[in-house]
Amino acid sequence: MGKIRELSPELINQIAAGEVIESAHSVIKELMENSMDAGATQVDIESKDGGLSLLRITDNGSGIDSDDLEPALKRHATSKIRDYGDLETVLSYGFRGEALASIASVSRLTLESGTKDQKTAWKIGSIGGKISDKEEIPGFTGTKILVEELFFNTPVRRKFLKSMRSEDKKIRDRVTTQALAREDIRFRLFQDGKEVYVLPARENKKDRIIDLFGENFRDHLLEVNLERGGIKASGYISDPDFYKSNRTGQFIFINGRPIEIKYSSVLLKKAYDELLPPNGHPYCFLFFEIDPSRVDVNVHPAKKEIRFLDEEGFNGFFLTLIQKELRSSTPVSFLELKKRLLRPTPDTFKTSSLYQAHSSSGSGQSPLLSRELFADVPRQEGFNLDQMGPGASLSALTDNVTKHSSFIPKKHFGVLFETFILAEAEDGFYIIDQHTAHERIRYEEVLRKLEKKNYGIQPLLTPIRIDVSKQEQEDILNRKKEYEEVGIFLDPLGEDSVVLREIPAYMEPGEEKEIILDFLNRTEGKESSEPELYDLMAKCVACRSAIKKGDHLSDPILAEILNRLSYCENPSRCPHGRPTLVKLSRDDLERMFHRK
Repeated sequence: MGKIRELSPELINQIAAGEVIESAHSVIKELMENSMDAGATQVDIESKDGGLSLLRITDNGSGIDSDDLEPALKRHATSKIRDYGDLETVLSYGFRGEALASIASVSRLTLESGTKDQKTAWKIGSIGGKISDKEEIPGFTGTKILVEELFFNTPVRRKFLKSMRSEDKKIRDRVTTQALAREDIRFRLFQDGKEVYVLPARENKKDRIIDLFGENFRDHLLEVNLERGGIKASGYISDPDFYKSNRTGQFIFINGRPIEIKYSSVLLKKAYDELLPPNGHPYCFLFFEIDPSRVDVNVHPAKKEIRFLDEEGFNGFFLTLIQKELRSSTPVSFLELKKRLLRPTPDTFKTSSLYQAHSSSGSGQSPLLSRELFADVPRQEGFNLDQMGPGASLSALTDNVTKHSSFIPKKHFGVLFETFILAEAEDGFYIIDQHTAHERIRYEEVLRKLEKKNYGIQPLLTPIRIDVSKQEQEDILNRKKEYEEVGIFLDPLGEDSVVLREIPAYMEPGEEKEIILDFLNRTEGKESSEPELYDLMAKCVACRSAIKKGDHLSDPILAEILNRLSYCENPSRCPHGRPTLVKLSRDDLERMFHRK
């Protein structure tokens, strides 16, 4: 007698359920997706004991026809696809016909459903996959699914579940994710008889995010939008000052489906770069629309993952989407500082005896604050930038004589803490980081020269030897063409050195090794297009050649930095997205000092 035997349908269903139904939250996901596919505008979710005792999903969707009730509980029975070609265009949440059959095989399931053109509704049940006869019930439009005693016939599965509290949290997280996908649907969640969520239908994603995560998100969300190469994206990311210590605040949707993208957290960290601390993770709520034929959603039983036809292209698009907003030209908000400074402190002056101790008899006025003491002090006018000559140590930024920004400095007042330039413009007072400001200037200067290919090549009378590791030498030589694309010509020298024979005019002496290795690190593990190479090299040069914190600058140099910053296309951010300046408008100042 042979050893190989065909498995029973019940066992096949239970094995399939192990792939699709992880725990109660998986049931919630599958049933909510069915409701959304049915066009529901209202979905109610109830759970008891972490979903193990009871789960109930009620919707007002189109319902299931009486003839389809029994097939709906069978494996691989679906209305979504007919042949393999349909998989290339499928946009519905469910399509395999596995969910209801898998759930029914490991629970006691009751399904009630009615359609708008039927006077009565119908009810059908299943116990461990054994389907009962359907029966007629009073009519309604929509579907109600009751799942009781989940995993009653697979006790091993129950044993490996977490605590009730943990399972409840997974259900809440799942409802949160599904509710983000469809803000136009009203969702309600009840756990153990208590109302957890009542999420009204919303007209935009931001309101739904605030419904779920709280009003404190309102002022910390940056809107992102991009359409390019057949991909359209929209959504929100958190500003660099608003982050958490784990990745649980990151939500990504492809064609409305919540997806786990393999390297999304890495891409996010790369996009934010130095704006976040090492253990900081931004929030993101990103929604991508991609031609279904360019993605494969049929690679995971629970459809949690997706495969891209052009994964590298998508990753590049993802980075651009985030970085475009982080490098926006909007100056850093002074809102938080204003809030702190504007907190009322009336008791401070009432209880202080400092001024009373020095006040003149009967006048109530302190001689330390007397107007007469300041009568002979000359008024500080600052350094008028129109009267300052150019700084000789800064190379020309551009031949473009058009200022790009609203930041047009009139005068500066020196440097604070050897780092921050204080300046006045028509629209307010500015504090400028001398390093990030000069970094922005250098970045745009080098990038323009590279894009126009007018930077010039300088042959070296004495070639420069650069000692590197054997692996670094190999990596550098493998990218020899990319180095030459940005004006750097080098050859091998022995087994652990390279010799630099020609360099671009934009590279300053003494920076060669650092820039070459930095460029290698930035291009490692990827194929970069010509514009990407130019961007990376401009960042390398800007980082290495910019004025540093603590560098002492003369007034002409300060004047030139400010003037040239105003010609930059994006004066408010350094190439990595860090702020270059903070603005206080006249209105800000008047409010800070309670003049308004």
